[in-house]
Amino acid sequence: MKRRLIKAILFLLIVAAVVFLLVRGDGYLLISYGTKTIEMTLWVAAIVIVIIWTCIWLLRKVLAGGVEMARRFREIFLFGSVERAQKRAATGMVDYLTGDWFEARKKLTRTLDKVEYPLANYLAAARSSFEMGDEAEAENILEKALAVSNSELPVALIRARLHVQAGRYDEAINILKPIDIKMPRQPAVLDLMHHIYIAQKNWRALEELFPLMRKAKVLSNVEFDALEILLATEKMHVHSAQTKALLIAERLPTLQKLWKSFSRSLQKSPEVIFAYARALAENYQDQEAEVIIRKALGNQWYDPLVALYGRLQVKEIHTQLRTVESWLKSRPQDATLLLTMGRLMERNQQWELAREYFQRSLNQKQQLETTAELARLMTKLGDHKKSAEYYQQSLLLVEHK
Repeated sequence: MKRRLIKAILFLLIVAAVVFLLVRGDGYLLISYGTKTIEMTLWVAAIVIVIIWTCIWLLRKVLAGGVEMARRFREIFLFGSVERAQKRAATGMVDYLTGDWFEARKKLTRTLDKVEYPLANYLAAARSSFEMGDEAEAENILEKALAVSNSELPVALIRARLHVQAGRYDEAINILKPIDIKMPRQPAVLDLMHHIYIAQKNWRALEELFPLMRKAKVLSNVEFDALEILLATEKMHVHSAQTKALLIAERLPTLQKLWKSFSRSLQKSPEVIFAYARALAENYQDQEAEVIIRKALGNQWYDPLVALYGRLQVKEIHTQLRTVESWLKSRPQDATLLLTMGRLMERNQQWELAREYFQRSLNQKQQLETTAELARLMTKLGDHKKSAEYYQQSLLLVEHK
């Protein structure tokens, strides 16, 4: 703006000077070059200057227009017009979304410099190259994408996702951690990190990440609840394995301490209760597990707890039998409950009743566990033919599953 103003002022001063000279008299202009001279009046010189300046201005416009026209023709014949390039980029994105990686990469890479916002095209082209097995080209495209403004986070995310897809979880984490430090609480970064930790079964790292995820509102409330339950169950599982190294007398207090550290909502979760009861059973605390399961099933029915109840080695088996009988009054067709009753009858050496309950369970639902129990029971009773039939049935269930 200032430059134009200065030019306008200079032009007006020159015009004023020329007019001033013309008003004072005709005057003349003499140009001498070697032996040749050119002489003319100031009026004619002014007109000549204006004509020359006009010709130069017109020539510059013609040349500029020619260059622009040549560029346009080059775009049309080699790459198509901008409008055509944008349409091609759009169809390339459709190919990308439908999994046609070859066409997607071809269309997207040819139109990268023709679209207004090329970052999405860069990322899609890189992913397409990766899907075609050309990781070097994918990395090359991502390097070029970094030249686009505000591309550091998206490029880091796509790089990490490609590593995750290839099963290289450590490389993905190494990309995401510096981004998380530089740009903390980015929901996309935290979400991807939490999926990586789950795949790695890195529960400690996921537990540390959990509060940050909640602050950033990465997941819905339902998803957060499910993740919290997962962390609690896995923590109990790890703790159970560690507790096995302790003396028998020390195991129950150790497991109870962890259980009491959980929130009330977690202590009401059937999945967490199951993890706790299983940990108790694994550490020879079946009596405590029986109490926990009985109370839990009184509040909310949960099949895994029912199945675990039948495996507990409680001294007073008659208490268990009475409990299961009371449950059967309201759930006589429950396949898992019938299986549990069969196991208890077998432990109580009531073989025929055990067989009857196993068969009733199998009639309700074809389960591998039930056929396996029947096969073992028939072997114990000496009926090897029938045992072989149940084992064969088990194999068919495995193949079907």
